[in-house]
Amino acid sequence: MASEGKSLSIADASQPNAGRIYDYLLGGNHNFEIDRGAAEQLIRALPSMPLWVRIIRWFLAEAVSRLALEGFTKFLDFASGLPTIDHIHQNVPKGTKVIYSDLDPVTVAYAQDILKGLSDVVFVDGDAGHPETVLKLDVVQSFFGSDHKVAIGFNGIAWFLPDERIRYAMQVLYDWADKGSKLYFSDTDLDIVSPVTAKVSEFYKQVNQPIFPRSRKTIESLLGKWKICPPGFLPLADWLPIDRKALEDVAAMNQANTIGAILVKE
Repeated sequence: MASEGKSLSIADASQPNAGRIYDYLLGGNHNFEIDRGAAEQLIRALPSMPLWVRIIRWFLAEAVSRLALEGFTKFLDFASGLPTIDHIHQNVPKGTKVIYSDLDPVTVAYAQDILKGLSDVVFVDGDAGHPETVLKLDVVQSFFGSDHKVAIGFNGIAWFLPDERIRYAMQVLYDWADKGSKLYFSDTDLDIVSPVTAKVSEFYKQVNQPIFPRSRKTIESLLGKWKICPPGFLPLADWLPIDRKALEDVAAMNQANTIGAILVKE
């Protein structure tokens, strides 16, 4: 981040950035040497990390593709990270309105540069734990108007939020959304702690970014009035089309105990 009194520089390579590290783990090229070094250090500690990151993004791509086929033309995504490698606007028909958001100012600035020139896609500053920070923005009105039948993304962020903030976010989004809106959601089911999830938890403790393990029963209790659509919460690998399952070790992907579902406001 730029020093006080200076404008934010998206090309600041003086320190690693979470969004650019995530992009590198996905196989992207929107990152710097300092980000790649931090990512490789993480991979040495957690060799399965790139696979885990890819499966989270692939779940998003699959959920978005399904919702687009259902006719959704408006997408609102929280904690989006950089809009690269299988992100929403790359998996929906032309003309679909997409609002990405993230709390990290460097990620927001870099993402806005990446999306420059795309009239139907925007990236804004917003807190997933307090979604009203996004919902109150003028761009939401200009993109969505008074029609709030929207596909909403809460993917890859829940394990960084305490229970009360997830419960609050789900209530705010439910109250704002129109009937028929859907929400794709993932979290890590820690009914059984695997060696992978234990290592992930330890890593984030070391970098002062706590994660909040919870059971599937607790996850479902935090969703409020949102109804879980069939087939319910599944391991993320089980959402993948056959061609992608063939690319990776499904058993290895499922070791992280990460599950996802699509929810609906009835």
